[in-house]
Amino acid sequence: MKKNSKDSGDQGGKWLATFNDMVTLLLTFFVLILSMSKLDVAKVNEAVYAINDALGMLNLGETVDTRIFEPFIIPMGNRRLRFEEEKRELAEHINKIGNMDAKVIEEGAAITLKEKLFFKTGMAEIEGKNYSSLKNLCSILRKTDCQIRVEGHTDDVPIENKRFPSNWELSVARAVNVVKYFISEGNISPERLSAAGYGDSRPILPNVSDRNRELNRRVEIILTLREN
Repeated sequence: MKKNSKDSGDQGGKWLATFNDMVTLLLTFFVLILSMSKLDVAKVNEAVYAINDALGMLNLGETVDTRIFEPFIIPMGNRRLRFEEEKRELAEHINKIGNMDAKVIEEGAAITLKEKLFFKTGMAEIEGKNYSSLKNLCSILRKTDCQIRVEGHTDDVPIENKRFPSNWELSVARAVNVVKYFISEGNISPERLSAAGYGDSRPILPNVSDRNRELNRRVEIILTLREN
């Protein structure tokens, strides 16, 4: 019984040597990974050369050409600058059309269609004389993949006709008619379009003068670009 107990103790301790070897190998492996994490070209070449030499893959005096991975992701700062440039170029192209004003905003560009150029007072139909301007705008929009939101705005003077009970209905109708034109005449996908009417709730200037009210009566087209 004593002999068996002694033999059992010897056999039970033998696994420690193998375990220690395994831990040492793992530690060496992790140190090697850590040393290569900075992509030191010289160290990588030395490691590749040593491995190939150990495996007998090198002839006498032969060298190894090692390709190091080079990141292809555009730095965030450069992508932001490119996005700002795209917005600026888009606004400039639209301003060349005439009869509309475009400016750069955070999400892309905003286009203003003044009431006196595109609509009769109290009416929602687009004036035919400006179809050519909208047609040129559509040709630009078709070349982009931006989302297009059309917003109608009015002044604070209550509307007085049977067709539109309030400025809310008028602003919505004008926005919807612009969207309809984009779809039917501009061949712009409906999935890219949306319409909204805000009445006199979002003036760009206080409604305290005829000039300010004239500027507040407008349709805005918000172009939301994708920042790639």
